[in-house]
Amino acid sequence: MRFYAPFLYFILPRAILSWRDVCSFLTMWTFLYPLFLWAASAAILPLVLHLMRRRKPVRIPFSTIRFLKLAERRSSSRVRMENLLLWLLRTLLILALVAAFAMPVWRSSGLEHLLGKSHRDIAIVLDVSGSMRYETGSRRVWDSALAAAIGLVRDLDTGDRACVYLAGEHANALVEKPSADLATVSRLLRDAQPGNGVCHLAEATAAALAALRDSRSRERELYLLTDGQALSWHDFGASTNGDTASTNGDTATAGWDPSTVDPGVAVFTLLAGPVLPENTWTADVRVRPDLLMTNTAATLTAHLARTGPAQSVAVALLIDGREVRRRSAVLESGGAATVEFALPPLAAGVHTAAVTVPTDGLPQDDVMHLLLRIREQLPVLCVGAEADTFFLTTALNPDRARAGTIRRIEPDALAAEPLQSYSTVFLVNALPLGGQAILAVEQYVRQGGVLVIFAGDRAAPADYVPWTILPAKPASIADLPAGQRVRTLRLVAERDPLFADFALPPGAVPTLAIQRHLAWPALEPGAVVTVMAGNDVPLLVSRPAGKGRVLLCTVSADRRWSNLPIGSFFLPLVHQMVQYGAGIGREPIFAWVESPLALGPLLPDFAANDRLLDPAGALVSVRPFRNEASTGFQADGLVEPGIYARVPAAGSPLPGLALNLRREESALDPVDPAIVRTVTGFRTVLLSRDGEELQRQVEEHRRGRPLTEAFFWLALVLALWELWLANRTSRVRTPLTQQMHVDATGKVTGSLG
Repeated sequence: MRFYAPFLYFILPRAILSWRDVCSFLTMWTFLYPLFLWAASAAILPLVLHLMRRRKPVRIPFSTIRFLKLAERRSSSRVRMENLLLWLLRTLLILALVAAFAMPVWRSSGLEHLLGKSHRDIAIVLDVSGSMRYETGSRRVWDSALAAAIGLVRDLDTGDRACVYLAGEHANALVEKPSADLATVSRLLRDAQPGNGVCHLAEATAAALAALRDSRSRERELYLLTDGQALSWHDFGASTNGDTASTNGDTATAGWDPSTVDPGVAVFTLLAGPVLPENTWTADVRVRPDLLMTNTAATLTAHLARTGPAQSVAVALLIDGREVRRRSAVLESGGAATVEFALPPLAAGVHTAAVTVPTDGLPQDDVMHLLLRIREQLPVLCVGAEADTFFLTTALNPDRARAGTIRRIEPDALAAEPLQSYSTVFLVNALPLGGQAILAVEQYVRQGGVLVIFAGDRAAPADYVPWTILPAKPASIADLPAGQRVRTLRLVAERDPLFADFALPPGAVPTLAIQRHLAWPALEPGAVVTVMAGNDVPLLVSRPAGKGRVLLCTVSADRRWSNLPIGSFFLPLVHQMVQYGAGIGREPIFAWVESPLALGPLLPDFAANDRLLDPAGALVSVRPFRNEASTGFQADGLVEPGIYARVPAAGSPLPGLALNLRREESALDPVDPAIVRTVTGFRTVLLSRDGEELQRQVEEHRRGRPLTEAFFWLALVLALWELWLANRTSRVRTPLTQQMHVDATGKVTGSLG
């Protein structure tokens, strides 16, 4: 039973309070033992005693009283004031004792709960990000948060309702609207599992608050159950490092407006993670050069990061399941480090690799899985007549001993050639081409291939018009005068990826004698000149197209337009083109876990009859899809890191994909609890570090905060004050008649005050 004290309304200054404020204040009070309040009627006793002790006027005959009027007025005023204070103190003392024994409780609730017990609607937002897998001792943070969520639902009474939202990459409504079927809510919670992605807490919080908007006749409570990772709070739009600026300059997440936060919703936050988490992880891995050959030295660079105090860690490199290198690195608190490994000689093929750090509280990011694809030769397609391609094929395969390194076909056979199996395609005096051949080549480039076009006598300027991916549309073929033909070559875009690690032979001065070249009025959008012959003749221009690139050489690959094929620049140039082509279209050494995942960039030769197996050997669902340009495949359910095997229609399993968890969740920097209220915009947020503390806060909120001790202290203060004032008032004073006397002349003397 609850008893509310509406008489407090008349004590508060009505002039400064609105009716809503007064109602809200009144309904914050309740008493656990309201029967004691009947004893408040004893507060009338001080008033009765005060009236009984009123002094009756005593008449004393005296010849002249004008000298006593001032003293009488002062004495009467002081006595009345002291008596009034004594009455008030004694009344308040009785009321304080009565209230203390009635056990008052202060709680925030609405006026609608005056007539009895109210029902509650709660919304639980449960963090399901990868950092919830952090282990402290033998227990995961997820287990603590899940147990707290189930406990909240279990403690609800009949008629109460609950809804649950999972905060992951997106807000997932486990129970969208508050439901009174608490058994089903608990069962769904028990079946929930943490994911591997990041947590967008603001999106799930906004959805949970929206679900509580129709519960205004009930008490509403919002619970944010997370691990305390600062990253989870970034989407609210304020810095989690205590700064006033937003983190990384980001603004609040779409749909989150702190000004619309309902102050009638009680907000509880559980930070179930450790106060000082520790985690070391491999943030990224790079292999140089991009193209790995059997006869090329390569370096693997691992970038490490750490949350927690400084520590020295051992980093190991495993290839095909065997440790081949080990290095040590010192990581400062919240810092990063770089470790380099020289790759051992590897045979041609696909090799599995992994970079490992010591096991810690978050084991999912202790291993970075990789695939190293080693090539023995680079398949190159050369399209053109044998005479036109002689210098090019000789430069790419001078001894002609390595069969299969370069393949030459006639231009008429290009439309039927499977271009995806080649790293680079050269068109050597091959234009004009048919429409089907042009479409096939452009699709090959957009999917990551490199196309190199050498000019020739077969093609007129009009033959370049049907192309849509060229760096420029030649308008003419220009002949140079004899005195202007010798040109010095220079790199215009030295930082272009095409010329990474590019070097001419020692002492070589690249010069070129040009007789004729392609000319155009302007470059196409996105095109750049990479090599100039002199100051006014572009030799090589390039343009990105989709995932690939087009290179247009303004002279031919034979000696009819220039002496380029027999110069010192030709051999390293074409080799650089081939290596760049093999690198730009190569499959990445790893990818991030994602579902669904497009297989085109990772497994470009995946066929319809192929199968994909996860790290545990289970079959992965792969389905075809079609976009505007082509048909591809995408895999569903890729949620676990590791090596995924590709099984050809007729063959044994081969390493196909290396997937790793995104490393955003590895940064476990904790949020500052002091700024959570500022970040979210909630007026009041109750923070707890474990389930027991959360349970205590919930009980205090639902039952209220006991104020018995405070009222006993108030009664003690009032009693001491009353004792002091009563002693002062009851002190014996010399009667006025004894303070004055009349001398022989009849004059009254003595003090009048």
